[in-house]
Amino acid sequence: MNKFGELIDLITQFFKDINLELKRISWPAWKETVRSTGAVIVISIILAGFLGFIDFIFSMAVKVLLG
Repeated sequence: MNKFGELIDLITQFFKDINLELKRISWPAWKETVRSTGAVIVISIILAGFLGFIDFIFSMAVKVLLG
């Protein structure tokens, strides 16, 4: 039974520590969040287009070499 009590104490302390850490977080402002999200989406689209173009070029090269 003693080990069970220690386990409960450890779990309780774990959640108290989580609560403390969440209070220390510096959350970004709404504008900053929207701006950062927009930047991630734009960069992802550009990177996807670039990788798609490279894939197309390589697939055409393979078709020419093998066909």
